[in-house]
Amino acid sequence: MSKNNSEKSVIQSLVSLYKSYGYKLYKPSCFEEYSLYQENKDFLIGKNVIAFSDLSGRLMAMRPDVTLSLIKHSDLKQGELEKYYYDEKVYRQSTGGKEYKEVSQVGAEIIGAVDGASVCEAAILMCETLSSISDDYVLDVSHMDFTEGLLGEFKEGNKEVKECLKSKNLHDFKKLAQKYGYSDKLVKAFEIALEAEGEPKVALKKAEGAVLNEQMKAALNSLSTLCARLESFGYGDKIKVDFSVTNNADYYNGEVFNGYVNGIFHRVLSGGRYDKLIKKLGKVGGAIGFALYLGELDRYFSKEREEVDYLIIYDNFCEDSALKAANEKIKAGYSVRISNRDDGAVRYKNLINLADGESKND
Repeated sequence: MSKNNSEKSVIQSLVSLYKSYGYKLYKPSCFEEYSLYQENKDFLIGKNVIAFSDLSGRLMAMRPDVTLSLIKHSDLKQGELEKYYYDEKVYRQSTGGKEYKEVSQVGAEIIGAVDGASVCEAAILMCETLSSISDDYVLDVSHMDFTEGLLGEFKEGNKEVKECLKSKNLHDFKKLAQKYGYSDKLVKAFEIALEAEGEPKVALKKAEGAVLNEQMKAALNSLSTLCARLESFGYGDKIKVDFSVTNNADYYNGEVFNGYVNGIFHRVLSGGRYDKLIKKLGKVGGAIGFALYLGELDRYFSKEREEVDYLIIYDNFCEDSALKAANEKIKAGYSVRISNRDDGAVRYKNLINLADGESKND
């Protein structure tokens, strides 16, 4: 069920939400040095970036991502913790298209001394963010150390196995098992990881059978703690464990997330812990964050219409009267639109129809 019928109302509710949790607004520049994105292109959703030379000859880029800018410009000291939210436009290649588009993106980031409470708070905000759009949502959760621990056991065909896990392709995995001669123990662990999906308690219990090393064991314990906490706060029925959720291991570690709302086939939210990116950019501490991709919700929102205090309708014989009436209302502090017809472009509280002398309140 839709709760907000416009992008503007979603953004307003989310800004209020993030402020209530003590997050500060982050306002990045529209431009960053191109090298920031070129050196971290695997962190980006889209690899193509709009680049240009500025007046000093530096190669710059239109911002395709907010997180990289935030981390680059942060000045955290050891032990400090900062929380930010943003409401920004990013510039990316359209999905499957041959053109760039401006996309609205809202999100939140916690950087610095991130701990288990920080991860839980971020997950709660993800749930509340999805809830601002619809009550009918689900947040998929996985853990990079569990999947990386599993994949690390496959000494041959590692990348191919990862693709099979990501696409949940057991058929092709069995072909790899025959090709590389994987042990029955490895094959069984992979099968369990694929099957361990759904309601957290059931999925996590089943996943215990896939544990092959201490890395996987620690990850499963961490994920169990997070899911138990989310259940205690009333989000248990909105969380789904899915170990096919993977991100780039060069940047991400710990818990990772994908968010969906019913009626949209693509994910509309993604997030996770990215301590490795923090270190790669020469900063201290850890980080976890997420973004809601409002561009994926265009068809979900009803057409947004502005509202004015007065709509003044006129014809060819009363243009001057309409202009005068509008001027008087504006000087009195009201918002006004004049038009030669009520075409539904705006909502209004009061109507003054000079064309036929009608005046009424909406």
